[in-house]
Amino acid sequence: MSWHPPELLSAVAVFAAAAAAMLMLIRPARGSRRPRLWSESLHAMRAKIRGLGADSSGALRRDAAMLLRQFSALLQSGRAESQVWSDLRDHWSGRAPTGGGVDAETREHPFAVVCGQVAASEQLGQGSAAGLRRCLRGGSSSLPPEVLRCVEQLIAVTALSEQTGAPLSRLVEQLAEGMDEASELHAAVETAVAGPKLTQVVLALLPLGGLGLGQMMGVSPLTTLVGTALGWLCLLLGLSLLAAGWWWSTRLIRGVTSHV
Repeated sequence: MSWHPPELLSAVAVFAAAAAAMLMLIRPARGSRRPRLWSESLHAMRAKIRGLGADSSGALRRDAAMLLRQFSALLQSGRAESQVWSDLRDHWSGRAPTGGGVDAETREHPFAVVCGQVAASEQLGQGSAAGLRRCLRGGSSSLPPEVLRCVEQLIAVTALSEQTGAPLSRLVEQLAEGMDEASELHAAVETAVAGPKLTQVVLALLPLGGLGLGQMMGVSPLTTLVGTALGWLCLLLGLSLLAAGWWWSTRLIRGVTSHV
């Protein structure tokens, strides 16, 4: 079937309008620690369409537990805290970045950035707590939320160890166990919502599929949509409802996943 120029232009106009409607839900917001709703929607949709099943959030949680266990083991081996952070910096600098967890400036693993900051603070005699707080202040726009959460918990257990005299290595080990449990829960929730997310994408693409099928059958729905005032009204109303449905379903899914 050959398309005439008016029909081709109509198809381009409809797909461009659909893309514009989806972009209304999408805007990067790396400046906030909590990604906005439409940014998460785009990330989820891209992952499903491209078949990318990598979960950078879950991977960073597992990396956080691994870092804490390494930190605890090195402390128990008798190393000084300054040497521990230097060893961890060297180790994580050699690891490949995990999924989306890449520092925006240095393009290295975010935990390598954290360990480097704390090691530098130790070398200056300021202590590890000062280095961790510096990461928290300066890394809110470049470090993933999972890394910042790990830094916050490290600051808390360090303060607890200083106030109570409890061994820091034991506290960090218990923190790693808690992170492992949180990572398992996060993976279970992500598996449970995979079906609704896929259904969300399929339902969002069905109208476009119907338009393409009708055009190939010779009914020319695109000509009707963009060739009459009533058609344009139906097109804008349909795109608005499609965007509202995507926003609402994403909000429902996020209500389940935002607390794990």
